[in-house]
Amino acid sequence: MNMSKQICIMKFGGNTLANKQKLLMAAQLIKARYDKGFLPVIVASANGNLTDVLLDHAYSISRNPDKRELDMLITTGERVSVALLSIALRDIGVPSVSLTGSQIGLITTCAHTGADILTLKGDRLVRELEAGHVPVVAGFQGIGENKEITTLKRGGSDVSAVFLASQLGATHVEMIKDVDGVYSADPNKDLQAQKYEVLDFDEMYKLALNGANVLHPDAVRLAKEKGIEIRIVHYQTGQTGTVIK
Repeated sequence: MNMSKQICIMKFGGNTLANKQKLLMAAQLIKARYDKGFLPVIVASANGNLTDVLLDHAYSISRNPDKRELDMLITTGERVSVALLSIALRDIGVPSVSLTGSQIGLITTCAHTGADILTLKGDRLVRELEAGHVPVVAGFQGIGENKEITTLKRGGSDVSAVFLASQLGATHVEMIKDVDGVYSADPNKDLQAQKYEVLDFDEMYKLALNGANVLHPDAVRLAKEKGIEIRIVHYQTGQTGTVIK
């Protein structure tokens, strides 16, 4: 793909898009990258509360809701995020387009509520980038080989972002979080917790497996395999707190 501008993958966690104020802040952060001459590709999570509300609805109706229908239901959460974020971006002069996992051709296995990514099919993302648009992609979801809408494992937006970076030739992914980096312990509970400036993939993988909620372990493993640096970026400052490489 021959593009003069460098592609910049930015993944926004659900907490960073949880209300109008945060959505507008996210749009400004994307605009800052866009104005510097980058071509941002955005991967957005659903507001976590919304996903939980949707699941509560389903389980209040049925003790054992059908998994296909659950995927149909909870993928609407990311659609809310990407549409609102794209509206906010267009309002401040950034030409953006919201896209679902199926629209970009993110092909997954056929397993509902826990699919794995297989490949990226088609050139929709490349065409949008070549047209100068900022794609705002719904994370955590794709389309099965059987043309059914699927969701990845919970936290799968991290995996979506790293996978898209590998497909688009990006060197790094910015994981936009409501924390300012990776710590040796929970800084809210342990005042002695130290922030890591740099971590290698194996160290981060161990931390993720041991319950550090900053990154999905599968995303760390994929980043190591593809050689893609991960930067933990605070949503308010836009500053990188921890680099994983």
